[in-house]
Amino acid sequence: MLETSMPAVQPRRPELLWVGSGGWVACDPSLDATDPRRVVAYLECKDDRVYVLWVTGSAGVCEFGSIRDALDRIAQRLAPVAL
Repeated sequence: MLETSMPAVQPRRPELLWVGSGGWVACDPSLDATDPRRVVAYLECKDDRVYVLWVTGSAGVCEFGSIRDALDRIAQRLAPVAL
């Protein structure tokens, strides 16, 4: 029997744009710079925490212990849906 394996789906890492004073905008790098859906979230680094305000998908604010944790969660949202 021939075994085939599908490559693991690699999540897209968000592009970060610095907006000053601990603030960043996370963007979907697969979308054109003029596409308003490109902005995924606003991140604020404050008091040793990272706050993520979601702009697309479900609304709300999430809190993370590190920028890496926040970026991992954003990358999960950018990952294509498995068929």
